[in-house]
Amino acid sequence: MQNLLEDMRFALRNFRKNLGVTTLIIVTLGLGIGATSAIFSMVYHVLLGPLPFADGEQLVKIQTNRPNIDQYDVAASVQTMFDYEAQSETLSDVIEYHQMSFTLLGQGDPAFVQTGVVSWDYFNVLGLEPILGRTFQPGEDEPGSEPLIVLSNRFWYEKFGGDPNVIGMSLEMNNHAHTVIGVLPPMPAYPMDNDIWVGASTCPGRGSDMVINTRSQPFVQAYGKLLPQVSLLQANTDINSIAQRLTAQYPDDYPAEQGFTANLSPLRTEMAGDSGQTFFLLLGLTGLVLLIACANVANLNLARMAIREQEFAIRESLGAGPGRVAKQVLTESVMLSLTGGALGIVIAFFGIDVLSEFAGQYTSLASEVRMDTPILVFSLGVALITGLLSGSASAFQRRNLNRSLKEGSGNVTTSSSSKKIRQGLLVAQFALAFIILTSAALVSLSLYRLNTEDLGFKTDSVLSADLTLNFTTFSDTSRRREFLRFLERELPSHPQIGGVGASSTVPLEDIPNRSQAIRIEGHSSIDNTEDIAVFSTTVSKDYFDVLDISLLTGRYFYDSDDTNSPPVYIINQAMQDRYFPGENPIGKRLSADDGVSWGEIIGVVGNSRSVALDTPAVETVFAPYLQFSPLQFTMNRLNLFVESTGSGNEVKNYLADTIHSFDPQQAITRIVEMEQIRDSWLSAPRLIAQLIGLFALLAFAITLSGVVGVVAYNVSQRLKEIGIRVALGANPMRVRSLLTLQGMLLGVIGLSIGAVIMVFAAPSLSRLLYETSPVDIVVYLSIAVIIAVMAVVAISLPAERAVRVDPSKALRDQ
Repeated sequence: MQNLLEDMRFALRNFRKNLGVTTLIIVTLGLGIGATSAIFSMVYHVLLGPLPFADGEQLVKIQTNRPNIDQYDVAASVQTMFDYEAQSETLSDVIEYHQMSFTLLGQGDPAFVQTGVVSWDYFNVLGLEPILGRTFQPGEDEPGSEPLIVLSNRFWYEKFGGDPNVIGMSLEMNNHAHTVIGVLPPMPAYPMDNDIWVGASTCPGRGSDMVINTRSQPFVQAYGKLLPQVSLLQANTDINSIAQRLTAQYPDDYPAEQGFTANLSPLRTEMAGDSGQTFFLLLGLTGLVLLIACANVANLNLARMAIREQEFAIRESLGAGPGRVAKQVLTESVMLSLTGGALGIVIAFFGIDVLSEFAGQYTSLASEVRMDTPILVFSLGVALITGLLSGSASAFQRRNLNRSLKEGSGNVTTSSSSKKIRQGLLVAQFALAFIILTSAALVSLSLYRLNTEDLGFKTDSVLSADLTLNFTTFSDTSRRREFLRFLERELPSHPQIGGVGASSTVPLEDIPNRSQAIRIEGHSSIDNTEDIAVFSTTVSKDYFDVLDISLLTGRYFYDSDDTNSPPVYIINQAMQDRYFPGENPIGKRLSADDGVSWGEIIGVVGNSRSVALDTPAVETVFAPYLQFSPLQFTMNRLNLFVESTGSGNEVKNYLADTIHSFDPQQAITRIVEMEQIRDSWLSAPRLIAQLIGLFALLAFAITLSGVVGVVAYNVSQRLKEIGIRVALGANPMRVRSLLTLQGMLLGVIGLSIGAVIMVFAAPSLSRLLYETSPVDIVVYLSIAVIIAVMAVVAISLPAERAVRVDPSKALRDQ
């Protein structure tokens, strides 16, 4: 311990003597460790750490599938869920969840609230204890039970200011009084983000006899908890055997032609979503940045130790063993890296909020991303390992004592092994920098192509107002049609409003894998009894005109396409290309109710992105909003699209006032510009590009500083040689070119190695790229040229100083 303290005090004296180099090392390591720690905090809390639920690793989602019609992880009927619970031999509990949208009254303006509808033991199984009041008790999810509400923590603060007296308060929702019984702690927004929670019977749909007793009515998502010592494989076999028994017992409710299977998915997998590949890729890139920082610091340490070569030689000649000297060198290196690690923790702390927001685009576990003990331990561990790695090259290099004692301090000729180590480290920096910069360039190119992608509809000068229609006011479909006609008549009277369209869905925000089973009459390759799965939505007559979706053939909907006229449909080009290739679909007939009724195709419109910006248009059928259609299962949703020439809140306020003039109790979910929806979708890929670009700039800066350091040190070791060359009449330009070529040789080797590695590693980038090949030769060559040019500039700085040296002074100093 005494030797360690002495080594630390001696290290501090050396740091003060070389404050510039010391600061550079600390900052370099701080940036590398900080970036790595920040990304690791996201990876750990989403993919590796414990779930924020009791016995989280035993929780599973029960997925119901109909594989023969390509429907996976769909809702289950209430009776199916009851059978899972009653017949399973591997699950200790089965709980249910679904989300509904209700209107809350009596608390200011009508408020649209997202409501989680659950079984009474939902929170008990998850191990969540309320911070106020209680959660549901047995029987409080049964039909006829008292309507009760549990508030989410966020909603409690936003709506009630965290008032503890909220317990027992009566809230009016759906024309019924509901009593607040509890407030939940902060928790991930899973399965979806909810404002409030109610028991199953409180939901009018879930509490109805039809939904409860009809096996063929999908309605809920089911979750379970594995019994202790039960493996996921055993539980999967058990749950699927239940599905097979139900198929045999109730063939009408589980048709064999659709197939009916069930499987279990770990809750972590469901909550993490598809974040794993992206998060691990970002962690890998920050790891490369840290490796570049390590290589750079190792080179700086070699330079520092070379200056002290005579000091070490004297210490060894006086009896200090090589191990004692190595210990001193490693102590200095670890002290620097731990200081850099402390700086990195500070940097990571300030980046956590940005990363949490970014992670929220992928997973509900984003709320768990934070700096805590595991992340601090990781950061310090990385700092310690970094210090040992970066200090090892200089700590354990072999020394020639006779030569070191004969030459002056600071003028010791570099050993061959030390020179090779420095050159190897620089080659590694070039290779890693090429990988990171090429990755950043590919992602940036992908973002540019995504940003300029044709959506198939216009987003500028269009407002979107989302409504979930008040169930009590709009339970009658005729009332909904009356509401739409009223809006189409009243809204255009405002001077800054042009057209008004409506739809049951919002472009770019539709649900992935949502499908509607339809049949095509008289199709040459599809039998009338065979269902095909397509997207479906209901729209008003001016929807296509407001969003500028082009008509390719046929006609748009008319105002007369209502319940008094024959059913009609419009399809998009993607559906025509797939199901009507080479023929005119106008006049063909579709059925959305198993052939009970048929509607005629009257038009074909251009493709538009319905699910996501990077997802091609899917086969879609449009039905008139004013015409009752089997496609209108989303009729409780009314999304208005208003063509506006105004700016600010004037049009938004007029829109809200007009809606409330028809129904004062109708809540408005949001009023937003379509351009904002597009920008919101782009936020995740944009932030990925910014993060990788930041890592690339950091890696490039560290690499260039390493180039300058290595060349400057080589020049200092060759001043005598350079002085003799200049004294004998050598052309300074030739000397400068010689130094530059020697430095660039290392760069070319590093870039070549990096290119080879990138070719094999590039497929891992594919998920982040849109319409961009991960092996783009133009991008590879461009990055190589940029790095080479900047490296030449960096090398020219010490080379220029070398050729300006005074020969007589160089020879005298040496």
